Parts: sequence; structure tokens; C-alpha cells
Amino acid sequence: MSEPDSEQQQQTPDEVFATAVLFETILAVVAIALGWLLGPSAREFMPEWNPEDLQPIFTGIWQGGLAAIPILLAVELIRRIPWDPIRELEQLSDDQMIGALVRLRVPELLIISLCAGVGEELLFRGWLMGWLRDGLSSLNLPIDPVWVALAVSSIVFGFFHPITKMYIFLAALMGSYFGLLLVWSDNLLIPIMAHAVYDAIQLLMTKRQVERKAISTVSAGNADG
Repeated sequence: MSEPDSEQQQQTPDEVFATAVLFETILAVVAIALGWLLGPSAREFMPEWNPEDLQPIFTGIWQGGLAAIPILLAVELIRRIPWDPIRELEQLSDDQMIGALVRLRVPELLIISLCAGVGEELLFRGWLMGWLRDGLSSLNLPIDPVWVALAVSSIVFGFFHPITKMYIFLAALMGSYFGLLLVWSDNLLIPIMAHAVYDAIQLLMTKRQVERKAISTVSAGNADG
């Protein structure tokens, strides 16, 4: 494929933003529709909107934000491991999809991160995990169906991010973490915020890394010239 053809196929930043927001919104709609058709509804895990008592919502927001810190630290430590599958993660900024995202402005990245937190958590933790839990409850399993549902939904979540094998594995681990947050709190807003904050910080860090790399390349080119 010629270079002009390749450039012609690239989406504009506005198209990338609209596509990402639309995709995550569709996931949220699918989660709500599946809850209505098959049960359970993800709403059962969300705090009620009560203007006279907003404490559960505020709690979900600040606890979710804090809950992002452990996985951010864990991923940072994992990146320091001298292993080829880990080093592949450092090259993700060169991936076409990631490269398109980091061209967006900071507010756009924050909106996409929030949409991802809402859409993916509604689907994988709010609906799928609950649906598996209810379906497995009648099988008389030797372990609590909640833990089986958490494991299976996390694996599905991992394969929902098929960038590299290591990325799938790490995404499954993150899915397990988000699931544990839900089991611990019974408040879906906490994994939603943890997911959104994690995505936002990772995207902003990747954007900064790509911009620094571009500046270094230009500076090196000017020096050679």
C-alpha cells in the first residue's frame, strides 16, 4: 500500500474521538439491553440518585479514584521487568489505534476514558458478572458462584483487549481487580471510576511520551541538518 493511500485511510482526530465515544456508548446500551432482556440489571449495583443524600455517589467517586492507584503502580512495576512480552507493551504507542488516540486533546482523552469506564464496567461487571453468578447459582458448585463469575468475566474482559498476549493477560488481571472492587463494595461506581482514572492517566502518559519522542526526532533531524 502506498503512503498516500495509508494516510487517506487514517481517521481525523474528530472521527477518532466520535468513534471511540460511540463504541463505548454502544457497550453501555448493550449492557442495559441485556440486563432488561436476560437480567440482572446493572442498575442494582449503582447507588440511587437521591438529592437529599449524595454520600453513596461521592463515596463511589473518591474511592474509585483512589482504587486506580494500586493498578497504576502495579503496571509501572511490571513495565520494568526485562522480558520481551513486557517490552512489547512499551511499543504500543506505535500502534495505529493508540497513535490515533494520542493525537486527541486532553479533554477528549478524559471523555473517552470516562466513557470506557462506564461502558465496559456496565457490560462486564454490571451485567456479565451478575448474569454468570445467577446462572451458576443453580449448579451447586463447590465454590461460591460469585468467584467463578468474577474469573470468567475477567477472562472475557481480557480477550476483549486483543492487542498482544501480554496485554490480554494484564487486562484480565485488571478485570479481576475491578470485579473484586464490586464484590467488596457492592457499588459499581467504584470500578467505573477506577477504570476511568486508570485509562485517563495511561492515555495522558502515552500522549506525553509520543510528543517527547516526536520532539526528540525533530531535534535530532535538525542537528544532523
